[in-house]
Amino acid sequence: MNIARPLRLLLVMALGVTAVRLWGGALSAASPAVVLIDSVLYDGYALNDADEAVRLINVGDSAVELGGWRLSDGASSAALPPVILAPGAMVWLTGNAEAFREQFGHNADVTLGSWPGFSNAGDEVLLLDADGKPVDALVYLGGNTGLAGWQGDAVEPYRVSGLFAAEGQVLYRQRDQVTGRIVSDTDSAADWAQETSSAIDGRKVRYPGWETERFFFPAVITATATLTIAVAPDNAFVTLRREVDNTDTSIRLSSLMLENVAFGEALAAAARRGVEVTILLEGSPPGGITDQERFVCDHIEKAGGACWFMIADSDHRIHDRYRFMHAKYMVIDDRVAAIGSENFSPDSLPDDDKSDGTWGRRGVFLLTDAPGVAAHLAAVFADDLDTAHSDIHRWSAADSVYGAPPPGFVPVTTTGGDGYAVRFPAPLTIPGVHAFEIVQSPENALRDVDGLLGLIGHAGQGDRLLIQQLSERPYWGTTSSNPMADPNPRLEAAITAARRGATVRLMLDSYFDDPSSPVGNAATCAYVNGIGRAERLSLRCELGNPTGLGIHNKMVLARIDGRGYVHVGSINGTELSNKGNREMALQVQSDEAYAYLAGMFLGDVERVAYLPLAMANFRGAANHVLISEIVYDTTGPDEAEFVELYNPTGLPVDMNGYGLSDAVYQTDFEDMRLFPPGVVIPPYGTLVVTISAAAFRAEFGASPDLEIVDSDPAVPDMIDDPAWGDPEALFQLANSGDEVLLWRIGLLDVVTYGNGYHSAVVGCPLLAPPARSLQRDPYWDDTDNCPRDFRGWPFPSPGRVP
Repeated sequence: MNIARPLRLLLVMALGVTAVRLWGGALSAASPAVVLIDSVLYDGYALNDADEAVRLINVGDSAVELGGWRLSDGASSAALPPVILAPGAMVWLTGNAEAFREQFGHNADVTLGSWPGFSNAGDEVLLLDADGKPVDALVYLGGNTGLAGWQGDAVEPYRVSGLFAAEGQVLYRQRDQVTGRIVSDTDSAADWAQETSSAIDGRKVRYPGWETERFFFPAVITATATLTIAVAPDNAFVTLRREVDNTDTSIRLSSLMLENVAFGEALAAAARRGVEVTILLEGSPPGGITDQERFVCDHIEKAGGACWFMIADSDHRIHDRYRFMHAKYMVIDDRVAAIGSENFSPDSLPDDDKSDGTWGRRGVFLLTDAPGVAAHLAAVFADDLDTAHSDIHRWSAADSVYGAPPPGFVPVTTTGGDGYAVRFPAPLTIPGVHAFEIVQSPENALRDVDGLLGLIGHAGQGDRLLIQQLSERPYWGTTSSNPMADPNPRLEAAITAARRGATVRLMLDSYFDDPSSPVGNAATCAYVNGIGRAERLSLRCELGNPTGLGIHNKMVLARIDGRGYVHVGSINGTELSNKGNREMALQVQSDEAYAYLAGMFLGDVERVAYLPLAMANFRGAANHVLISEIVYDTTGPDEAEFVELYNPTGLPVDMNGYGLSDAVYQTDFEDMRLFPPGVVIPPYGTLVVTISAAAFRAEFGASPDLEIVDSDPAVPDMIDDPAWGDPEALFQLANSGDEVLLWRIGLLDVVTYGNGYHSAVVGCPLLAPPARSLQRDPYWDDTDNCPRDFRGWPFPSPGRVP
C-alpha cells in the first residue's frame, strides 16, 4: 500500500502494513459513520484499463474501520485492508499502483491485492461492509439499475462530441457550492456531477490529474495593493515588458502560445542576468506549434530559462490533463501577478511605435502586487507543472515538435501597424484596498453563488453589464442543439439580469467569427437581440472589431448598486473553456477600474464612441430597427415625403416580414406596406421609403431605397398588404397629424405627431417653421416619448443620421 497524502487520509493499517497515526485524537464511536463511493474511473487511459480506480469518502461524524469490507462489481470482489478512515477523509483505491500513478500524477492511497474490474459498457460499483451488507452503490451506463440500493436511471458520463469523451472520465459526486461537501445521498444519478438536469451543478466532467477539491472554491483575497490595467494592443506590451525588465529572482509564465519575439528577448535577457524563467505552454495549440514559438523557446533556453509543454502523445498513452492550457498569466518575483485575455503573441502585444497608431487584438491584462493573488497563481502553476504528471515535457533542441526551429528560420519581428489610433498610451494604476476573486477552469468557473455567475446574478434594476468577448455561444452542447436543451449559463445569466431590469450590452468579435455557424457570435447576437426585442428589454448584442485584428478580450464589467466590478481573464463563453481547459480570470471590485474599462468598451462601440461614461438613466442603443426621420410636409409635392429607418445594431437586418403603416388598426381606412424580399438594412445603416422616387429625387437630389408607387423601375416598390386597411389607400402622411408604425409580428416602433395618437407613446406637436423634419436625436435612442426622442430640424437628411 502507498500513502501519498497522509494529511488527507488518516489510515491505520494492520497485517504488516505501515501504520499511520490518526491525527486529531482518539476515534469517536458515538456518531454513526457513512462511507460513500465518491469517484470512479472505469474506462481508463492505461493499457487494459489498468488505471481503474475508486475513491471512498467518510461523510459521517466518526471514523470507520474498513477491514473486511469489499469492493465489488457484482460478480467478483476485492477485500479492503484494515484501514481506519477518519471523518471527511478520502481514499483512492486501485489495483495497479504504477498505472494509477502514471495517469493521476500521484500515488493511490491503497493498492488492493486484486481488483474486480469494471466494464466500459456499464457496470455496478458496490461497497460491502464486513458482514457483506451493501453500504453504497453506483450504477453506470448499462449496469443493473434494479440493484438494491439504487434508484432510477444509471449514471452516464457527460459527453459532447469533440469536447468531452467517456474514456478517462472520472464519475464523481456533486458538491454543495457553499460548503464544498457532498450533496445528500439519494442513491440515484442525481447525486453525481455528470447528471444533466442542472446546467450549473451538473453536466460536469473530470479527468485524472485534476485537483477539483483543492480548487473547488474561488480564491478570495482582500489586500492593500496596486491594481494596474494594461490595454491591448495599446500599451500591454510595454507594461508587461517593464515588469519583466524589473524582475529580480523569478518569472513564471503560462500561456497557450508564446510567439512574440520581442517579449521572448526580454524573457531571455532576464534569464541571462540570473532570473529563474519558467514557461509553461500548450503542447497542441490550434494549428500546432509554430516555428516562431520554437524560435522564442530556443532563445529562452539558450539564455538559461526553461520552456515546458503540456502534451498529449497517443503512441505513448500520454493524455494531457486539460484540452488546452489556455490560461494567460505571469507571476513575477512571487510578488506581482498579471492575468489577462491575451496570448503572448505579436498580434495581441505589438511592440511597434504607437505614435502613428497600431494594429492588433483588443484585450486586457490586470496586474497586482496583492500577495495572495501571486501566491495562488504560483500554487496553480506548480500543480500544473508538476513533472510527476506524464503530460509535462521539456523543450529540447533535437525534438522535432518541442525543439528548435529548422536551420535558417527567420522569425517575424514586424508587428502592429497604423490602422488604429491608440486611445490608451499608458496603463492605469489604482492604489488602495482591493477585493479580489480568482476564478479558474476547470475547477470553479461555473458557480452561481460567487465568481462571475454570482456577480451577474446580483445585477438588477438600474444596474449595468458590459460584456466584451471573443466567443459567447448561444448554447452549449453540440452545434445541432439549442438554448433550451443546452443553455449557456453565462449568456442566460446575462439575459436574466436584463429581465430583472439591468441594462445588458454585449460586444462580440466579428473578426474570427463564422457568420454561418449556428454557435457563432452572429447567431448569439440574433438570439439575444430577438429576446430583447420580443420582451422589450434593455438588452443588446453587436459584433465588433475595434482594433483591426479582432476582439480577443474576455471581459465582463458590472455596475451593481452603484459599485463597479471588473472580470478579466482567459475564460470565454464556450463550454470547453468553462469545463475542460486550464483557464484563469481575476475579478475585482473597483469603481475606477470599472469606469476606465467601461470607457474603453463604449469607445469600441462603432459610431457611439462619444457617449458619456456615466449618464442618469442611460439605456444604451436600441436593439431593433427604429423610425429615425419623418418628413410629412415637403416644400414641393407631397409625393416626396419620406420615412427613414435606422438599424442601430451591429448585425444586418433582413426586412422580410416587416411592414410600414399609417394605420393603427387593421380596420382603419389607411395603408400597410410590406418590404419586398431581399431588402436588408446593414449594421448602423438606413432605409429611406418615399411615395414617389421621381418626386423625392426632384425634391432632395438623391434616390430613395424604396417607393410606394411605381415611378421609377430602378427603385423597388413596397408591397401592399391587402388584408390591412383600405386596399385602395396609399401610405400618405397627413399634414395635420398622423401615426407612423413599424411592424414585425407585433408593433416594433411607433411615432405620432399632430393629431395622431397611439396609446403606447407620447406624440410630438406639429412642426413650426423653419423646421421641416422630425429627426431622432440621438439616432440610436428610443424612450417612446417623441418630444424627447425627436428634434424639429429645418434640413431633411434622408439616408444620413445626425
